[in-house]
Parts: sequence; C-alpha cells; structure tokens
Amino acid sequence: MITSTLVMPMIAISTLATIIFTGLGFLRRPSRATALWSAAFALAMIGSYVWLAQEYAYPAGLRALGSSLVIAPMPLIWSGLRAYRGLRRLFLPLTFAVLVAIPALLLTATALEVYTIVFRVVFATMSVFAALIIAELARLGPQLRNETLPLMAVSAAYTVFGVITVVNGILQALGDIHPSDSLEFIRNLNMIGVNVYVTCALVTTLLLVTRSDDTSSTPQRSFELTARNRLDRARAAGDGWWAMLDIRLDDPDDIREATSAAAFDAVCHRFALDVDSALPSDADIERINPTRFVALIPRSPGGVRELLTELLERVTKTDDSSPPLPLRCSASIGWAPVSVVGYEYEALVSAASEAAVGAARKGGDRWQRIHGPDE
Repeated sequence: MITSTLVMPMIAISTLATIIFTGLGFLRRPSRATALWSAAFALAMIGSYVWLAQEYAYPAGLRALGSSLVIAPMPLIWSGLRAYRGLRRLFLPLTFAVLVAIPALLLTATALEVYTIVFRVVFATMSVFAALIIAELARLGPQLRNETLPLMAVSAAYTVFGVITVVNGILQALGDIHPSDSLEFIRNLNMIGVNVYVTCALVTTLLLVTRSDDTSSTPQRSFELTARNRLDRARAAGDGWWAMLDIRLDDPDDIREATSAAAFDAVCHRFALDVDSALPSDADIERINPTRFVALIPRSPGGVRELLTELLERVTKTDDSSPPLPLRCSASIGWAPVSVVGYEYEALVSAASEAAVGAARKGGDRWQRIHGPDE
C-alpha cells in the first residue's frame, strides 16, 4: 500500500528534524520558544515510530495513537510562536489539554468503532490551530516575511486539507466512496501532510532562531561593559563631552514590504556602512538589529551636530550603483548628552531611545536632542 511506503520517509524526516532543531535551535539558543518547538518535533518523531509499530502489533490502537501524535504538535508550534513574540500568555494549559485529548479521543473512537468519523473531526479541528499559526506568523511583521513564508504556506494548505477531509467524509456518508478507500485516502493525505509540514516548520523555526541570534542582546554585553567603563572614567575626570546616540532607519517595515528580501538586505548593509563611515573611529558602536544602532561618542555639542548632519545626508543620498528603491531612505537619531542626562548607562540609552522615537514621530530624517531645563 501507499501508506506503507510513506512510513519510512515520515520516520526519517521527523527524526532528522528533531535532531537538527535540537542541536541548531534549542541547544544553540535555549528559550521557551525553542523548547516548545523541540517538543513538537520530538512528538511527531515518536508518533511516526508508533505508526511503524502498528505493522507488528495492535494495529488499530497503535495506528490511532500514531496518527494523533503526528498531528498533535501543532498547538506546540503555535505556543512557541507566541513565546517567540515575547507574550506572557502562551495558553499552555490549552495546548497540553489538546495534546492529551487527541490521543484519548482517537483511542476511544477505535474502541467504539467510530474512528473514521472522529479522525476527520480531529483533523479538521486542527485547522483552527493552523489558522492561529498563520495569524502569529503575520504578527511577526514584514521584516520576517521570507522566514515565515514556508510555515505560513503549509499551514494554509493544511486548512485546505481539512476541508477536503470533511468533503471526503460527506461523500462516504452518501455512498459515493467506499469506506475502506476513503480511509486509505485520508491516511495517505495525513502522512504526506506530516512530511511536508515538519519540513516547512523546521525551515521557518530555524530561520527565526537564526534571526534571533542576529538581534539578541547577548553581543550588546560587550558594548555595555565598554560604555560603562568609559562613562565612569569620564565622570571621574569631569568630562562632559560625551553623548549616547540611537540611530534608526525610518519606516523599515514599509521598505521591506515595498522591496524584495535581497533589496532590503542591501539597504540594511548600506545603512550599516553609513553609520560606520560617518561616526568617528573613537566611537563605540553596537548594532541592536539591522535597522538600529546605538553609539557612544566623545565630542562637543558642535562636533556631534556636524557628525549627525553628515550621517543623515549619507543615509538619504542615492546610490547610483544600486537598483532604485520605491521609497526614500532616511534615519531618525536620538541624542542624549551626558551633560544633561548624566553618566548612568541605562539613563543615557533610555533617553536616546526616547529622542529617536520623537524624531521619527516628527517625520524622520532628523535628529532630536535631549535638552536640560535651562536650555
């Protein structure tokens, strides 16, 4: 049967996905999100081995258990996406309730000889979680559009398969399809779907973990230690000619939506070069993400103004060697001088961030300075 030929690929794909994500995802960047995703892949792997075991013993019961385990991980993927977005409410009780309920329902249905009906109901119900996954992926924003596309596309396809499952059940009830043929079709559809879904989920989750590495706060620890040290020495020397800058590319989401991934990456690369070129060599610069930088520079107010003016001109200048963009690039810069804010690192970063947000709200392509009460 076709089903038998699909078991081994399902075992191989789910096992590789579990090993790859655990090694490159969870162990590389342990978090609540990667833990939930690792559990999802492991559960699908266990389900595939259980499905194989039904070839040798308890075919009805193990088949029901295996089928439930390979589709049950979808709530875990959904909860992992919520954790990835930093939400506190992960609905874990609901997730674990579904994980327990699906095997219990299918095993009970097997005992009551209503498995074909209950399986279709369960398969169609999982379409709800597929839709929730699509919603969570969409909320990650256009900057992660390419990374989320594989899982978003396969989740959309799952909802279509859910409809097909219901239609197939209706045709069986009307007598247009023989029950054995109908069940074989649903099983084959389920196994093909598992192979595709696990593969697409692995690609998306690994790309999200990689992007998290790019934007994580761990590398900023070095910048923070250096900045604190410089600020402590400046305080001891009474040196007030230091400033914290928060430099942000204006409207990155709009640029991402209006361009391709390669074009957006080129914009971010050029933005980073502009920041490096405009700021002096004695400035400490840290990339928060591809469209935002913070920098601590030792300059007088007049010197800072000259640097910021040059930087804004560099960002807005058109590069003739690159393809034209549908949107004009610009930047918003927050400027927090130690003479006004003080020498505390957190206060400077917070003040510079607030000023950068204020500059963006005024239309961008400008800098905004934190002023003292007497200025």
